[in-house]
Amino acid sequence: MLLLLSLFSPIAELFPNLYMSWWIPDNGKLQAYLKAWKRRVAVVLIVWSPILITLGLITSTMMQLFVALLVFTAFGLRLYSFDNALEQTKGENNDFAEPSKIPEIIYFIAFSTIGWLIYQSTSDNHWLVPVGIILIYFGAFIMSTFRNGANKNFKIDVIGRIIFTFGFLLNLYNLASAALLI
Repeated sequence: MLLLLSLFSPIAELFPNLYMSWWIPDNGKLQAYLKAWKRRVAVVLIVWSPILITLGLITSTMMQLFVALLVFTAFGLRLYSFDNALEQTKGENNDFAEPSKIPEIIYFIAFSTIGWLIYQSTSDNHWLVPVGIILIYFGAFIMSTFRNGANKNFKIDVIGRIIFTFGFLLNLYNLASAALLI
């Protein structure tokens, strides 16, 4: 039941103009996104707290803390570097220079670690775990590539949102299944 709070992540990514997404909104209102940093912090806490608590049921406390450190470090760095890049953008329609990729690399490590932990804890349908993780990565790649810039394509961005959401939901299912087996 606690994992239902994690559904805020797909909502934030499906509707980026609520200014809660990891990526900038597709409406181009960068300053509105910058001002909504508190919403992004709230979403991260609401989404990741239940995931990390449930993860504690299938792994050691040290591994749980390691994953929590990765997730919150990635988010903190992303918030800091992304908001600095947004503050440097003059006006709402100028080109946006993407900040450092380090937070994305840290998130990649965190998601991969979570996937590995879930995979080790499931007894049936092992193949669902890598499928969920791959869908998250693939959807995120599509969103980051087609949301803005020279490759901007709203339809492909929406397809990326749907793929990400499906992967995220599959990952929540895998996590809940693994936690119930313990």
